Amino acid sequence: MRLNTLEKLYLAMKNRTPEITLSEKTRLAALRPIQRMLEMSA
Repeated sequence: MRLNTLEKLYLAMKNRTPEITLSEKTRLAALRPIQRMLEMSA
């Protein structure tokens, strides 16, 4: 995490690179815990 900076985050979001592709199965498996975390924080 120390290698991440606000500038690098900005450039990644601006240029949409690097692009990460996931299979639908992996994407759905990762989505569930994220949704639970957001529900708990609301």
